[in-house]
Amino acid sequence: MKRSVIQRTEMLGAKLNLGGPPIELDEYMTTGLLAIAVGPRGKGKTNAGLVMAEQLSEQGWISVLIDPEEELESMYGEAVKDAQELAKHLKDRKKPIVVVTARDVYEFLPYGNAILDAADKYRKPIFLMVDEGQLFSQNKRRKDGVGEASDLINDFADRGRKRALDLFLTAHRYTGSIHRGIFNNKNLTLVGCQEDPTVWSSLAPQFRQSKITYNDLNALSTGEFFCISSRGMEKIKMPMAKALKKVAPAAKTVKRTLPSTFRQWSHAMRTIPTERLQALTDPVTNLLGAVAGLTAQQMLSGSRALQDELESRA
Repeated sequence: MKRSVIQRTEMLGAKLNLGGPPIELDEYMTTGLLAIAVGPRGKGKTNAGLVMAEQLSEQGWISVLIDPEEELESMYGEAVKDAQELAKHLKDRKKPIVVVTARDVYEFLPYGNAILDAADKYRKPIFLMVDEGQLFSQNKRRKDGVGEASDLINDFADRGRKRALDLFLTAHRYTGSIHRGIFNNKNLTLVGCQEDPTVWSSLAPQFRQSKITYNDLNALSTGEFFCISSRGMEKIKMPMAKALKKVAPAAKTVKRTLPSTFRQWSHAMRTIPTERLQALTDPVTNLLGAVAGLTAQQMLSGSRALQDELESRA
C-alpha cells in the first residue's frame, strides 16, 4: 500500500510551556520529538513528562503514559485492561490521556507493539511517556525480555518521526541506564539535580560551552532543570502537572544551602563519621576536586580543613 509523505501539521503553532520561554514545536516537524529527563528519584522527572503529556493532549495528541509504579490511575483514570483496549483508544482517539500499567518488560511488550502498530497504521499524533525508562531500555542486558523491549523503544525513536509518534523517557543516569541509541537521537534533554559527582564526566560535554559545572547541577532544587533544546540551553522551573497538583500535598520549595557560620559548619562536620573522613585520601579528594572544578586554592583550603578536623578527633 502506497503512503503519502506524512505532514506533521499538528506541530504548526503547537508549543510546550516547561517553565521557560515556550518551546515552539514547528522546529520538530521533520524530526519528531524525542525527549529525555535525567536525574535521581524524586527530582521531578515524572512530573516533567506529565506536564508535556497534558499540554500535548490539549493540542491534538493522544498521550499514552507507561506507568510501572501504578501511581497514575488516581490522576488520569483507570488503566487499560489489555493491549486490545489500548489499540481501540488509539484508533478512536476519544480519550486524550491513556494510562498503561506495565510493571516489567513482559507486561510492556504487548502494549508497545500495539502502540507501534497504531502509529504505523493511522499515523496520527501520539505522545508516549515511558516512566522509569531504565526498566524497559538498557544498553547491554538482553536477557529476560529486556533486549526485545529495548529494540521496541529504539523502533519508537527511529521510526516515530515518520509515524507521528513522539517519545519521552526518564532515566536515573546519563549513561549506563537506558540504551545509548536513545541518547544519540534525543532532541530535547532535561537534566535535573545531580547528587553523584562521578556522573559529571558523562554530562560535561553537554555543558562545555555554557560554563555550567557539577556544582550548578547539584544546586538544582526539585523541579528545576537545565533544558537543552534546538535553541540552546536554559535553566527552567517546571510547573506542576494539573492532575498532580490536585493530589500533591502543599509544600514550600526548600532550597539547599551550604552552612554559612562556624557553628553550622561545626555541626555539619560532627555528623560525618570519622571513618568516612579518613577515606578521603589525596587521590580521592583530587578526583572529586577535578570533577567539581575546584581551584588549587580551594583544594588547599579543603585539605587543611580536613586535616584539622581529623587531628581534633584523634
